[in-house]
Amino acid sequence: MAPRCYPNYLKAFEDGDDIFDRFKINTPLRISHFLAQALYETGRGTVLFENLKYKTAARLLEIFGVGNHTAAIRPDEVDQYLNNDRALAERVYGLGNPKKAKELGNTKPGDGYKYRGGGLMQTTGGANYLRMGNLAGVDFYNDPDLIVAPEASLLPALHEWNEGGLNACADQNDIRTITRIINGGYNGLSGRTELFETVWSAIGKSGANQVAWKAAATSDETRELQEALNDLGADPALVVDGRYGPATEKAVTWFQRQAKIPVDGNAGMVTLAALKLRLNARTASERA
Repeated sequence: MAPRCYPNYLKAFEDGDDIFDRFKINTPLRISHFLAQALYETGRGTVLFENLKYKTAARLLEIFGVGNHTAAIRPDEVDQYLNNDRALAERVYGLGNPKKAKELGNTKPGDGYKYRGGGLMQTTGGANYLRMGNLAGVDFYNDPDLIVAPEASLLPALHEWNEGGLNACADQNDIRTITRIINGGYNGLSGRTELFETVWSAIGKSGANQVAWKAAATSDETRELQEALNDLGADPALVVDGRYGPATEKAVTWFQRQAKIPVDGNAGMVTLAALKLRLNARTASERA
């Protein structure tokens, strides 16, 4: 699962039972989702701090170029940042990118590199190092290396998890929402899902014999979604059980194609709005 994991992280996890209990990450689903996100963010435990030593212009521009990042690095300036992690960090997260620097709380020259992504959830920015330090009771701001120290590295990740209310998402087996809150988008969703499935098969109740969505808690929102899809002609009709399993995902995909909206199998805001419009239109037609 993580054969080259840094000893820092291994030690933190080995000694982490009490702190996991403190944050109530104590069920197979919660543990599996937390580990999947942490392993993805750290390259299966091989990344302590964000690696900003890009070797090719194409890859650097793909991540930080115009239209891809607020840094909007141009092709005519990219060469100076190749294999120059400190300069790139300053350009991307520091004073070379004033809007992002303000957002991250990087106020002094060198802060972009000093407070680059670090630790299990890749905490980024002076303001976040300070905030996590205050929550954890550890001075990450003045000593950023502590964010990967075995005795402290779990704390920022667990506080971020707690702030996002992610235990509830894990209980619903909702990896998309977990990823969005951790990542700010859906970058690496497929990789995170693969890691989750690997961890779940290793530690989930009954292992691979019980698929994760069947272990997830039910929700009224999913029941309402299933009823709406049935009303609109889902075929085969869904069992209204409140669990977002493969059949529900398939029905959502079917509806998204029918409604000509982005197809991803996820009942997000756009899909729910389209469902409501279709149901309202059908009700109005029946009354006419």
